Amino acid sequence: MDTVSRNDLQHHHGGRPERDFARLSVEPAPVVDFSVNLNPLGCPDLVRSRWSEMMEGIDRYPGLEGEGIARYLQERLDLPEENVLGSNGSTEMIYLIPRALGLQRVGIVSPCYHDYYRASVLAGAEVHRVRLSPDTEFRPLSADRLSAALSDADALWLGNPNNPTGTFFSRDVLSELAARFPRKRLIVDEAFMPFDEDWEKESLAVPPLLPNVLVIHSLTKFYGLAGLRLGGVTASAEVIERLRRFKEPWTVNSVSEALAPLLLECGDYDTETRRLVADERSRLHAALENVDGLTVFPSRANFLLCRWDKEPELDPLLRRLLACGICVRDCRNFPGLEAGYFRVAVRTPEDNDLLVEGLASLDRG
Repeated sequence: MDTVSRNDLQHHHGGRPERDFARLSVEPAPVVDFSVNLNPLGCPDLVRSRWSEMMEGIDRYPGLEGEGIARYLQERLDLPEENVLGSNGSTEMIYLIPRALGLQRVGIVSPCYHDYYRASVLAGAEVHRVRLSPDTEFRPLSADRLSAALSDADALWLGNPNNPTGTFFSRDVLSELAARFPRKRLIVDEAFMPFDEDWEKESLAVPPLLPNVLVIHSLTKFYGLAGLRLGGVTASAEVIERLRRFKEPWTVNSVSEALAPLLLECGDYDTETRRLVADERSRLHAALENVDGLTVFPSRANFLLCRWDKEPELDPLLRRLLACGICVRDCRNFPGLEAGYFRVAVRTPEDNDLLVEGLASLDRG
């Protein structure tokens, strides 16, 4: 079991350039924020054009359980009502699941999103981390390693694709793992799965569902709606019913309730997003590999994990980038990434060119 300290339970997230300006003593100025992994296209035009329509219901209570978000997931994934529960972003489900299921000992594939750990500890569970290794470029663990981790736990958490490493586990491997341990839970966070061009083939939320698998969803990242908080979970009817018994009412606001079903009309936006992310991720990866002192790791997500090897500390690089109007995600608070790691979002071609040029100019002196 990992030792828990007060710092382990603090929040550390991207999207806070003002914090970096203060910490690094850089004069505040506009930046291109590569620390947040949202859709580079911004939110769909349909959301902007129908915003006033969605505001009409703010004088009434929303549904108790985020029914509008649940309806989106049901139709998108072709699932019945009893297998879906909407939530106030994926974060609500991350904290609800270990508490509602009474998890006592969990494994977490890491480095990973901090809240899997925090939510498990706050629910009273013992936690052990199952490490991805930089020596193998953070590639997926073998079926035997995953099996060993789950055999010693009630449940295993993993992101797919994983944040911040971009590691991707195939549906076949995870399905085999779940089948091998039918009495244990596999909790898979697919917040970044919609960016993948093969998501319908690889998602564990696409029928047939496995009875011991829970899949966490986020509409926030793919649709560029960080301020609205839309998410949910898909699982067996038995698990969904248990989560309902523990879930607080009215956590999803009426605007999000009305907006979510409209996202089913964004097919062209969805297709363009996946094409743009795939093309730009490949191009950005190739360009960053040419920067002296920079290691770039493979990714199936809309971001890239990098390591700065040219200096003993990362702060000088972060300071110089910030002075150039570029904010990246310092990853040194992720256990296992303390030595020079940072993450960059895949953004528009123009923004990505700015990042490459900024790093190249530092390399030139």
